[in-house]
Amino acid sequence: MINISSKYKNIIEKTVREHGIKGDYEINVFLATVSEIKDLHHKYMASQGYEDEYHDVLSFPLDREVGPDGITRLGDIVICDQEKDIESLAEHGCLHLLGIHHE
Repeated sequence: MINISSKYKNIIEKTVREHGIKGDYEINVFLATVSEIKDLHHKYMASQGYEDEYHDVLSFPLDREVGPDGITRLGDIVICDQEKDIESLAEHGCLHLLGIHHE
């Protein structure tokens, strides 16, 4: 997987600030192949009832506790590298890290 946090920093920054996160924070964003994202989906999502679904973005939230270094680590976002609108998927994944989900 490739870390692409810096490429989508502006959309993530805007989303995080609009939802009340203040101070320093960390979100890792990765691009994954279809095979890698399917493996992650099977490993982490199947147990939550999403076994037969395909997701083009996965979010792995962490507790929002501020670390000893003053940084709030929000979690990881993994986006399928075959998708065209990666910026929107980065925003979507960020919303999930912030606890905002859809029906």
